[in-house]
Amino acid sequence: MKTTTEFVNELNHKFFKGELPLLFLDKLALLPIDRPDVFAFVQRMFRNMHQAGVPATDMNLLQADILGTLLARILPGAWEGRVPPITVMGRHAEIDAYIKKNTWCSSGGKSMLDIGCGFPPYTTVETAAYLPDWHITGADPSLPYYLLYDAEGNYASFDTDSTIVYFQPAIPSIDNWNNLLKDTAATKKHFNDLLAELLAHPNDMGYPKLEHNPIASYETANLSFIRGGIGSVDAAPKDVIRCFNVLYYFDDSFLEKALTWFAEKTTEGGVVLIGGDWSGSTESYYNVYKKTDDRLINKAFAFSIDCICPLSIVTWYTNHDDDRQKKELIKYISMLRHNKPFMDAFYAYHDAQRLQYNICPRNAQGYYDNIDPNLQPQDIWLTASTMLKELNEAGLNQMAVNVLLDSGLQARVNEVGHIEVLV
Repeated sequence: MKTTTEFVNELNHKFFKGELPLLFLDKLALLPIDRPDVFAFVQRMFRNMHQAGVPATDMNLLQADILGTLLARILPGAWEGRVPPITVMGRHAEIDAYIKKNTWCSSGGKSMLDIGCGFPPYTTVETAAYLPDWHITGADPSLPYYLLYDAEGNYASFDTDSTIVYFQPAIPSIDNWNNLLKDTAATKKHFNDLLAELLAHPNDMGYPKLEHNPIASYETANLSFIRGGIGSVDAAPKDVIRCFNVLYYFDDSFLEKALTWFAEKTTEGGVVLIGGDWSGSTESYYNVYKKTDDRLINKAFAFSIDCICPLSIVTWYTNHDDDRQKKELIKYISMLRHNKPFMDAFYAYHDAQRLQYNICPRNAQGYYDNIDPNLQPQDIWLTASTMLKELNEAGLNQMAVNVLLDSGLQARVNEVGHIEVLV
């Protein structure tokens, strides 16, 4: 069996010409050797980056930290194979705007199913607030029966038989995740003991606290929730179905079955949006399907320009080699990265942004470095979102579209500034 160091060095030479910096490699040396799913993920990610034309100099140390210390703790393998219901505020803000502004949907109604909404359902609540004249239904198989907060605000969700489904730090930074997950058994015991204590002696003031059927507290006049996942939700057809950050956990055969089910649950003329994104609507990518003559037609693929050189790993996140969305995203990133005039303009603007905000700036050796240690976790992604908006305002998204047009594709800047390729 290869050691972690041998594995990392092999990937470095195979996909990055042996040019990854030593500090990056040192962080990857923390990958757990007893987790083949983690090793497979990293190998797949690096292969995809290589195919997209990403050089070692465009890898940053934040990504190395995520891979080396956090990845193993958020993959399904760390949760008995379950998809973790990770959710962060503001993640779908631009997708909400796209739902409101897009010209694909012609069903005439205003109903939406947000499948895989996660918990707490921050993004679904934000959608309902942004679209007050719509009715939004959130659905997730991990919606809890109990929600427990400890004294620090970290939370755990439990199902009906008091089994832990998921837990998350109050502020989901790398350090806070590591503190919770460095000894999973001890963390589970901590939450189980606290559950037993609060069931016996409820606390009505502050933390720690226990909530029963907590999803009910999020429901409003235009927002409801159902416990269930793809294929198991009993709901009438909707004008829009959104399924984000779910399907990259599954293989292509599951996607085909999901699309068949989505077709049944979409009204004629309605649309289905499937894809991924991260906090502040960074690293967004998605397919737009429209139901026409009782079947779903793939109309477009869209992505935000920061996917070309992302700060995090959502751009590359996938658990299977046959992920068709990832292949399509890689194809367009590769086309852009191999256009030198475009990349020269992109680097000139984006490297100046990174230096200005001190978020993974390029160092004297030509590599992207780490984030400003004084930045709070929540500020990192607010800044990343600002940087994305600035890239669009500077016209880099239109420049990218022009490259794709010159390559013979039909492309445009869509209603929210994303690069949209018509299928």
